[in-house]
Amino acid sequence: MKKFIRAVLLVIIFLMATGFAVNAFFLGNVTSNLSGNLSRYGISNEAANFAKQYKIVNVAVFGVDGRDDVEGERTDTIMIASADYQHSKVKITSLMRDTYVYINPKYDYDKLNAAYAYGGPNLVLQTINQNFDTTITDYITIDFDAMVSMVNAVGGVTIDIETEDELDWVNEYLMDVNEKVATGSPFLEETGSQLVDGSQALSYCRVRYVGDGDFDRTLRQRVVFEQVLSKALSLSLKDQYNLIMTTLPYVETSLSTLEIIKYGANLALMPSKDIEQDRFPTDELISLDMLDGVSYVIPDTLNKNIEALYQFIYETAYTPSDTATTISDEIETILE
Repeated sequence: MKKFIRAVLLVIIFLMATGFAVNAFFLGNVTSNLSGNLSRYGISNEAANFAKQYKIVNVAVFGVDGRDDVEGERTDTIMIASADYQHSKVKITSLMRDTYVYINPKYDYDKLNAAYAYGGPNLVLQTINQNFDTTITDYITIDFDAMVSMVNAVGGVTIDIETEDELDWVNEYLMDVNEKVATGSPFLEETGSQLVDGSQALSYCRVRYVGDGDFDRTLRQRVVFEQVLSKALSLSLKDQYNLIMTTLPYVETSLSTLEIIKYGANLALMPSKDIEQDRFPTDELISLDMLDGVSYVIPDTLNKNIEALYQFIYETAYTPSDTATTISDEIETILE
């Protein structure tokens, strides 16, 4: 009996040690490496020192129109996907693509989505970090094919088409998607809640001439992206791995396959997988203005939006850095 009890204790100790080791491997360094050359990412020292205190990973997600017959690459979607291991949540933040931001000395101030056209994912990462005081060092770029593949891989998503006008525009875009992505998805026939495939979901995400324009479009994108994430997180580890391997050929990312698997495993181990979403600039801290005949979304003010963004992602107060404050003040001066 003593030998049996000793053996049981040894097994328990072994399992506890193994569990501790696994937990240390997965959660020991979930924050991106913020000890290197921060300036190349446009990251302030204040933001880096703050982020190191939290087990929260922020990755930029760019949706681009990568069709062969479209000149250049436009970022139709700009999001921050946050794996919040601190509070056991996943958070999706939409950034308005027409937001008036500072890019760099060469391009000065312009729309946020212009940064991708000027310098690809690296420049838009710098732009986001400088203007929103974030600490993002990794990105995922998704084109048309990837979006369709991701939605189909999780069995489709449910959308709610509210009006006949919205239905017409979804089908209008669907003709273009079917042609460019070589799919044959049927037109949607009625309004209301319905399960749709990848091509239909992508068409829904592209609609911007219904309701509140680009504001409603970012909401549609978050609705679809949230469901893809939620369904992916509910899969077994094996199925999650298969999903990653199926999707990777269609995306461009700075993350290694090991990092993707590690973060995915962390998410799978979360006791809760609540998904929260928001958009910045927020409705309360935004204005629409014309500058030299061009319409922009203006943060009002940028510093207040940064404070709100940190409250959403980190769930605590944050004082914007000197760099972000300078940009915020310059935007106010330009608008006077």
